[in-house]
Amino acid sequence: MNKLDKIISEIENFAPPELTEEWDNSGWQVYLGNRNINKVMLAISPTVDVVDSAVKQGCELLVTHHPLIFSKFKSLSSENFTNLPVLKAIQNNLQVYCAHTNLDAADGGVAEVFAKQLDLQNITPVASEINVGRKGEFSRSISLSESLNKIKIVINTDKLKLINPAGLQEIKTVAVLPGSGGSFIPELKEIDLYITGDVKYHDALLVKDFAVVDAGHFETEKIILPVLKELLEGMDIETFIAEEGVPWVLV
Repeated sequence: MNKLDKIISEIENFAPPELTEEWDNSGWQVYLGNRNINKVMLAISPTVDVVDSAVKQGCELLVTHHPLIFSKFKSLSSENFTNLPVLKAIQNNLQVYCAHTNLDAADGGVAEVFAKQLDLQNITPVASEINVGRKGEFSRSISLSESLNKIKIVINTDKLKLINPAGLQEIKTVAVLPGSGGSFIPELKEIDLYITGDVKYHDALLVKDFAVVDAGHFETEKIILPVLKELLEGMDIETFIAEEGVPWVLV
């Protein structure tokens, strides 16, 4: 088995493609037939900057969490900014592979890593229909402020959005869904705290019996990159984690 096949096989054994949601586009985004892989970059999003960085590092493969190609398009144009990452990858012989919702839902995937880093116990899927999230418990009830500090430490931030209309101050049962999970708020039950990202205004208005923390889309997903790097260790390749951040500043 060549290096490329070994790399993809390792990723797909960890995050089986059959876990991918129907609406998603995980898997190959740009496949150019190059199986001689010596350098791999890992990233959350295949932006122009990330593609440029992978090319500069001499990578033959870019593995991302978010898909490079999501919506259908009829043509590729260098004048269309959203097309640029695809064009640059092809022009520089950079192949791009994505593990998205299958990586969210996998055992040991994004949600489970987040839950474990929070020191949650008795971790299970949030619900049978929400397999991209995880639910667990702290070993004891802790204060809301202590739980917020735990989140800040895990994702290395000093800012969180808190939605807590019920005024809860004690937290025991926690649900986590890294990335964009505001739309699941009406479906959650029997929890004290829900941690996700990208909670929209109208979804926030639906919060009643539990607290919600919007910890950020990128912030809640970046924790998976060191896991992927460790997964590919020992494969006689160099692996780089892309330098990424959110596309805004707080002023």
